[in-house]
Amino acid sequence: MKSNKPLSRLSAILVLMAALLVTAPFFVFAQTPCSNQGQTVTPDAGTLTPDLASSCSGLSLVTLSATPDGNAVVPPGYQTIYVLTSGPNLVIRQVNAQPVFNVSGNNNYRIHTLVYDPATLDLSIVVPSVTTGFDVNALLVQGGGSVCAALDVTGAQFNVRRPVAGTMTAVNAEVCAINGTAAVAATPDGNANVPYPFTQLYVLTSGAGLVIEQVSTTPSFTVTAGGLYTIHSLVYDPATLDLSIVVPGVTTGVDVNGLLVQGGGSICASLDVAGAQVMVDAPFAGTLIPNANNCSFTISGTPSGNAVVPAGYQTIYVLTSGPGLVIEQVNTTPSFTVSSNGSYTIHTLVYNPATLDLSSVVFGTTTGFDVNSLLVQGGGTICASLDVNGIKFNVQTPFSGTLTANTTDCSLNISAVANGDAVVPTGYQTIYVLTSGAGLVIEQVNATPDFTVASPGLYTIHTLVYDPNTLDLSIVVPGVTTGFDVNGLLVQGGGSIC
Repeated sequence: MKSNKPLSRLSAILVLMAALLVTAPFFVFAQTPCSNQGQTVTPDAGTLTPDLASSCSGLSLVTLSATPDGNAVVPPGYQTIYVLTSGPNLVIRQVNAQPVFNVSGNNNYRIHTLVYDPATLDLSIVVPSVTTGFDVNALLVQGGGSVCAALDVTGAQFNVRRPVAGTMTAVNAEVCAINGTAAVAATPDGNANVPYPFTQLYVLTSGAGLVIEQVSTTPSFTVTAGGLYTIHSLVYDPATLDLSIVVPGVTTGVDVNGLLVQGGGSICASLDVAGAQVMVDAPFAGTLIPNANNCSFTISGTPSGNAVVPAGYQTIYVLTSGPGLVIEQVNTTPSFTVSSNGSYTIHTLVYNPATLDLSSVVFGTTTGFDVNSLLVQGGGTICASLDVNGIKFNVQTPFSGTLTANTTDCSLNISAVANGDAVVPTGYQTIYVLTSGAGLVIEQVNATPDFTVASPGLYTIHTLVYDPNTLDLSIVVPGVTTGFDVNGLLVQGGGSIC
């Protein structure tokens, strides 16, 4: 018997095709002729080429446009319009006679061409933001409907990314540094836009040159120097902007902005160049080095050179006395002359005369603690710096005082009375010295101003207030050493002993 296998295979294929025609949805492409009002026409939407496939803008509106490729077919009586859709569902947003649209949101957009006959397709059924391109396509023959028209469903595609850094307001436009540090911060105004996969970062710059100092995930920073600082918001895509290129203290905000589309570069990101500005005042009184106080009522110090005096600030020096730091004097140099022995401190004050009024200081009453309490460093509100510790001096300047001679009446017993004006610091002692003649030859010493002499003549009783640890009286040879010799050893006579 002759085999019929080839015929059987052909039959099976025909049966399968027939089944597919029955079960599969009927889909006719746009270029397929279709009937419109009794006539066979072939409308074709053609294709579009996007003028910009991806748009990056910090502006409120982004313009999308496309150029027709010239392959559309518009039969007589047909018209062409362009439809803007967004998202994977092709939600219709706008229609226009030209393939140009302005959008304000971040999204994936498409511009579609629609070639249609107004007599058969009523576009009043389109509800913007509700009707989709799929809904319209379903009405057309190409989408399984009955209306003879052509829609370019694929369209020209756009990915609109509109990162917006937003603006910020400084928490405090002027900040005073405390102990050399200051906190600067800003509050976002709520107008930033951070589309996926972008992220937001905050950048701290210094000076008019916007030198980058720090970056943070929050708009809050700690600085250790005075000056003008700016906090900027940066919205960027880590996949396109590599921040490892930033060298703190070298790279500027202007450098970074130049890389971005908004600054003429090619990277899609948004930097708030103006930012929130904060002026940090960082006055620092610095320290003083005490100069030796060699038996003098004049005390002084030398600045260590570590003071910081911002523009508009001044430096003065304050003398206080005792543990209560009672203010006694002020001076433009760290040098003072005191009138009595005691404990003294010289302080440095760096202040702004516009904010700290020193006319309120009452000498002998106001204390250094009173002034400090007005300052930020002491819990007050005024930006200034006072070196509270200062340099201390324990002034102990001995003073021999004066004597009044008693009348002798031809007696070899001579004496005097202390007038009570001597100053004997702690550790010092008082003795009385008897000298003879105009040369002041030392004859005797005594604990009281009373002496008995061997012969008539000119005698002088002197008071000596001294520290036994610094003045060794064993050097005195009675009848040889003079009062001038001893005085020459003392500071008052040009020597070094107090």
